[in-house]
Amino acid sequence: MPITPRTDGKTTFEPMNATKPIPSSFAKLPKTYQALCRLHLPRTLHDESELETVTEIIDFMAGHSLNGDQADYLETLSELAEAYESANHDTLPTLPPDEFLTAHLENIGMSAAEWGKRIGIDRSTASRLLRGERKFNTSHIRKTAEVLGLEPSLLI
Repeated sequence: MPITPRTDGKTTFEPMNATKPIPSSFAKLPKTYQALCRLHLPRTLHDESELETVTEIIDFMAGHSLNGDQADYLETLSELAEAYESANHDTLPTLPPDEFLTAHLENIGMSAAEWGKRIGIDRSTASRLLRGERKFNTSHIRKTAEVLGLEPSLLI
């Protein structure tokens, strides 16, 4: 247990898995790995509550310019969260490329005709691809991934 000296000369002990409140702004986030560990000690996650705590910290740190210690700490927490989720959460089923792309286009509000235009195919070809009547070729996959910012593996 960490030992915390008090001003009255007595010492208090804190459990190793104690979590301090997340700072109110990124500027107040500790800069050293040791200080970050005082915020939340990285350890194997055992339940959803621990995962939620780690996820809050990850979300708080993500997208900021981090120093080396902060980046290492973030990576450690991310690996712990990933390990817990892999062991305890079912993976999402993989959709066939036509079903995935149809759902994705709907989610982003893009029509089949617009998608086809952006990747250089006509409307009827786009519709046949999205209905599963025709297979995606390498060009369709590459251009779709580029235009929509997707991983090509989602379309194979």
